[in-house]
Amino acid sequence: MKKVYVDLAERKYPIMIGQGVVATAGPLLKSLEFTQAPIVVSNARVWRLHGSTLMRSLQQEYGRVPVIHIGDGERYKNHSTLMKIYRGMFRAHADRGSWVLAFGGGVVGDIAGFAAATFMRGIPCVMAPTTLLSQVDSSIGGKVGINVAEGKNLIGAFHQPAAVLTDPEVLKTLPKRELVSGLQEIIKSAAIRSKSLLRYLERNLPAILACESQQMEHIVGEAAKIKAEVVSLDEKEGGLRTILNFGHTIGHAFETATDYRRFKHGEAVAWGMIAALEYGKELGTMDSGEADRLAQLVHRTGRLPSLQGISLRDLWSALARDKKFLAGDIRMVLLRNPGEAEIQSRIDPVSLKRFLKSFLSANTAGRT
Repeated sequence: MKKVYVDLAERKYPIMIGQGVVATAGPLLKSLEFTQAPIVVSNARVWRLHGSTLMRSLQQEYGRVPVIHIGDGERYKNHSTLMKIYRGMFRAHADRGSWVLAFGGGVVGDIAGFAAATFMRGIPCVMAPTTLLSQVDSSIGGKVGINVAEGKNLIGAFHQPAAVLTDPEVLKTLPKRELVSGLQEIIKSAAIRSKSLLRYLERNLPAILACESQQMEHIVGEAAKIKAEVVSLDEKEGGLRTILNFGHTIGHAFETATDYRRFKHGEAVAWGMIAALEYGKELGTMDSGEADRLAQLVHRTGRLPSLQGISLRDLWSALARDKKFLAGDIRMVLLRNPGEAEIQSRIDPVSLKRFLKSFLSANTAGRT
């Protein structure tokens, strides 16, 4: 088993990565001094595939384990689902000594983590991510929250997990689209921090798309290490951590403009990365050939959902509500070189709006 640590000023926590982690979750959690049964939050699809494996291990150590099931999908990351989790916790007689085990993808982790952050003013949460996207991104770093009509993740908190249990074996049951969505987030991590991982992805893409164990464990470990390093240096996005938003400024806007129904998160980030690369070429921040090479890698993972029908007005409205538009100062993460990101501030809104109009036009009539 590989262990990666998120090392914060006051404490550190482990990311435990290995085949079969779900089947041994009970003993692993006991070894981390979780002495009472967790309150598990999951969804029906994950539970059908992997719930019995997890529950056998937990029950051997803890006996009865309460489980709260929530809806599957980004549109369920809302206030109503949050209330459902709170009610389930009260029915389970949760108190200040309780803790939550989030067993699922990014939606489960985000909203279960937020419930843990706010229940009784905060109880511990352990992440057991089951999608590639959540294993390399959302389960690490403590950003938890819910969506509202005005935008994604606008209500939330920083609540670091007590541990992350990552089992690459569960990825074999992922639908291809979910796998590719997570792969886009790994490409993002490599793009901002690791040229060597980028080249590994280029060389091994067929094996990765086939979910070969050796390649998957390698890229999950490398991407988790990147996220852990950045979070350790900047826990609450005061500076460096912002580079993790490469592709997210425009990507989140695509999600918001389509009511979270058209894109998987990684697919929206993929379009956001392509847009950022094109805009970087326009501004002269990155070599054109390197930008095109990275965009080609993004496209090689599979066909992305169309941008057809997304209006500039809706896209700009979503961008204006983004957290990264600080007091009118438009910021974007762009690349200088592969593996080297920078935060560009004071981007000219007229220039950006003109670029987005052109980008939407070029990518609705042509390649999708």
